[in-house]
Amino acid sequence: MPTRIRAYRRGFTLLEVNLAVFVMATGVLSICALYSLGFRENRQSVEDVAGAAWAEAYLSPLVQGLSATNMPWSAWTQIGDEPSSSTTRNRSVADGVWPGAGWSAYVQSPNVIGKEIRYRVVGSPRSIADSAWNGVNGQVKSPYNGVKPSIPTDFEYALVVTRRGTVIQLAFRCARRRETLMLMPTFVTEVRFNGDPEK
Repeated sequence: MPTRIRAYRRGFTLLEVNLAVFVMATGVLSICALYSLGFRENRQSVEDVAGAAWAEAYLSPLVQGLSATNMPWSAWTQIGDEPSSSTTRNRSVADGVWPGAGWSAYVQSPNVIGKEIRYRVVGSPRSIADSAWNGVNGQVKSPYNGVKPSIPTDFEYALVVTRRGTVIQLAFRCARRRETLMLMPTFVTEVRFNGDPEK
């Protein structure tokens, strides 16, 4: 009579179960970490796109007014204050800057805590930027009347206007939080004098 061989079904050992749980937990935790990273990057990209859109809206009226062919040279040379020593030591580098201290005007005095130095953005960067905007727009002597866009109040922004001879550079930053304003990308455009230098 032939002997019958029984096939035994073995279950998973405790070590195998623990290893499977560990591998699965590692995968789930990685997905959770990627989700938070993706959420942060998505929020940052939305803020970058909004900053670019507001930069276009904020700078366009100034570019249009400054590039007018009837812009007089006498008004052009009045744009920007004499650069302060905090902006540049060589006065031939910049003929005029608004605000007078450039980007430094948007930063408070450093706060020293032990060996760490912390720089904070001033309380009202919007008012400084709007003052520079109004200063440039006030010098535009053309039929065009620039209208400053109303940027939502939950955004902070900064504008630096630098005049070097026949070129004016407009630099703009925009952020949803005031603390990150100086960390945001800078949108820069340049306008060349197109008017009559005799006027």
